[in-house]
Amino acid sequence: MEISPLPDSILNQLKKCCPDENIQVAVTSDLTQQLVYGEEWLVATDKKLATFSAENGSAKLLSLHNLSDIHHVEAINLTGSGVIEIKSNERSHRLINFTNAKNADFAWAVEDIKTLLDGNTIERKKADRQKKICEHCGFPLPEDLNKCPRCTEKWKTLRRILDFIQPYKAQLLFIFLLLVAGTCFGLITPYISKLFIDVILKPDPKTGLFEHAHWIPLAALALFAAYAGQNLFSSLHLRLTGTVGHKTVYDVRAAIYEKLQELSLAFFDKYQTGALMARVNQDTRELQHFLVDFIPLTLESLFTLIGVGIFLFILSWKLTLFVLIPIIATIIFLKKVYFKIFLYFRRYYHRRSRLSALINDSLSGIRVIKAFGQEDEEIKKFDRKSTAFRDAGMDMEIKWSVYSPTLQLFIMFGTVLVWFLGGRFVVGGTMTLGDVVAYSGYLAMFYRPVFFLIRMIQLITSSLSAAERVFDVIDTEPQIKDELHALAMPDIEGSIEFKNVTFGYDPFKPVIKDFDVSIGANEIIGLVGKSGAGKSTIINLVCRLYDVNKGAILLDGKDLRTIKYHDLRQQVGVVLQETFLFNGTIFENIAYAKPDASTEQVIEAAMSAYAHEFIMKKPDGYDTEVGERGNKLSGGEKQRIAIARAILRNPRILILDEATSSLDTETEKKIQEALHNLTRGRTTIAIAHRLSTLRNCDRLFVIDDGRLAEVGSHKELMEKKGIFYNLVSIQTELSKIIALSG
Repeated sequence: MEISPLPDSILNQLKKCCPDENIQVAVTSDLTQQLVYGEEWLVATDKKLATFSAENGSAKLLSLHNLSDIHHVEAINLTGSGVIEIKSNERSHRLINFTNAKNADFAWAVEDIKTLLDGNTIERKKADRQKKICEHCGFPLPEDLNKCPRCTEKWKTLRRILDFIQPYKAQLLFIFLLLVAGTCFGLITPYISKLFIDVILKPDPKTGLFEHAHWIPLAALALFAAYAGQNLFSSLHLRLTGTVGHKTVYDVRAAIYEKLQELSLAFFDKYQTGALMARVNQDTRELQHFLVDFIPLTLESLFTLIGVGIFLFILSWKLTLFVLIPIIATIIFLKKVYFKIFLYFRRYYHRRSRLSALINDSLSGIRVIKAFGQEDEEIKKFDRKSTAFRDAGMDMEIKWSVYSPTLQLFIMFGTVLVWFLGGRFVVGGTMTLGDVVAYSGYLAMFYRPVFFLIRMIQLITSSLSAAERVFDVIDTEPQIKDELHALAMPDIEGSIEFKNVTFGYDPFKPVIKDFDVSIGANEIIGLVGKSGAGKSTIINLVCRLYDVNKGAILLDGKDLRTIKYHDLRQQVGVVLQETFLFNGTIFENIAYAKPDASTEQVIEAAMSAYAHEFIMKKPDGYDTEVGERGNKLSGGEKQRIAIARAILRNPRILILDEATSSLDTETEKKIQEALHNLTRGRTTIAIAHRLSTLRNCDRLFVIDDGRLAEVGSHKELMEKKGIFYNLVSIQTELSKIIALSG
């Protein structure tokens, strides 16, 4: 990490205890030894590791250790805070405390100190370790994002929306022509009104007769034709734009769903399911309104504004200059208030997303809610979220109710100017009455799209806000992806090696620590340990659902990260602790592992998993619907279907995570026999809550607090009388208690 500048008081103390030594690591904490907010420093030189307190311009040496005496250093995460611990001369020392805000700084400091302990030179990578800060606003960038949501330019978001319309260029050209034709017909009508007043219905000054009255039928017919043409072309272009809009939104929805399928599990750990559903459904629906309603009507409005503007200048350029005054004022006002409105819309849609997430969680866990009688509590939670959503909507509408009348007042001031100045021009003889009437008609046409565009501010704001959330997902890079030159491995032997693997779902809170083991091809391995020891995490890493933070996992001597992800997934079969079945038939759920499997293959897999018998007892057999998440089946039935799914996969590496946890003793015995046949000739990693079921494993790995504590066969570990022996003893005693209690 980069060396933080030390206060002069600490530099003076350092010169006394570490003369002529170069500073290698310097990091400040925000907690004191008394666990109150304050400043302390951890400093490493070429030969020593020291801590200092700093208060009121003075420094005090708290601890000093020779690097040569230290054989281990570690950042330990506590609740809301952490501590640096070292082991020196077989004793542990806690050096310095810090809050979670300093996790990254001290994690990097520990890595650098370890480098010094190994006798190596620290390589400083400032660009990699500095916290990313937005160059424009100075706020930190969100984790895993390379753009600042505060400074995202709205026109770029708009351009990206329009990029989705590119495949429909031909239809857009036709829409453009329809708009031009419809606008032209619309521009004719006020001019015909001028002809009626100034020519057709104007009596001769001498005779008082209407000499051009014979043009009335033809002029009326022309007026009707203009209205009809305008409506016809408007109808055609609305029909076509609606079709293009729906197709475009389909493309957007497909893009975000495909991206969600590509993203790693780490992404889904950060977002609630309901919030992501809101992005796929509701946010894309906002874009649909934008593409179907706003874009075509905006184009029509722009053409109308241009055409009407030309006619206004032709009729009276002087009057037009005056009319531009309220329009300019409107534009300035919009520029001032737009971003304020945008913030209200953003808050509104954020709270809508949170409400959707709550509803999804509540419906998904409805059985738990019913079982614990927490309906009233869920109603209260919904009421809080719904109230916040309602208040955000009310605030948004209240603000708009203030801004909208102000904008309309600006615009209507232009109409007043027309009759005030136009009337004076008629009296002065510079304009005719027909000119003023036509001008008033054109001005009404001019203001109509302006009013429309003002009302569309709500749609623009909501659409851009929705688009930013959609593109935030589309732009997310999956953490688990193939390298540029990933290795193709369609066939593998199945040997697995963990080399100094460290991993945490939060990188600064490791679950697996310095894990270093080898698993031979076709070997059956059992993972044993207390709940939370890291067993399931090891399985997640073997499946490459996550990448290690440190070290490497090798498959047949090749780093998992260099193997094509698809090839790896084809070689792994999994029966997880939490059995998940898709809404569909039993046959579809078993065949999910191999979509092209024949009926005979599916039935054979079900028979191997001892599932065929109960399936055939169902009214519809293999066509029985399992319900949402398989809720129409028992836990044991679901698990046997999951096992059948893994058997059908016929993988080289088999993962069994509590594969028999939901089975009765009789069925478990049958499944154990099936699994024994299944594991033959393939690498198997198994976790079982009943330790006795792991007797047939070649080796057992006992995991304790993320570390490998013991290795050996069931017999060897029992003879050793260590952690595994204690776990078996506790489980045996518990079984006796349960048996005695009936």
